[in-house]
Amino acid sequence: MGSDLHAALRLARGDSAPLAALRAAVAEDDAVAGYEELVRICPPERTGLSPGAHAAIFAPLFGEFE
Repeated sequence: MGSDLHAALRLARGDSAPLAALRAAVAEDDAVAGYEELVRICPPERTGLSPGAHAAIFAPLFGEFE
């Protein structure tokens, strides 16, 4: 859920451009099923991050890390 994502972003305590872009792209009442869906909603280029950095920062929010 978007509310879970926003809660995690609040814990990050940052106002960086990537976090702001993600907050703007995902509403608290949005349903985001996983990292792949997040990439469709807010791709790396929208956040100003490389694909690898985007995955490293945001994929763990969904438990999709190795």
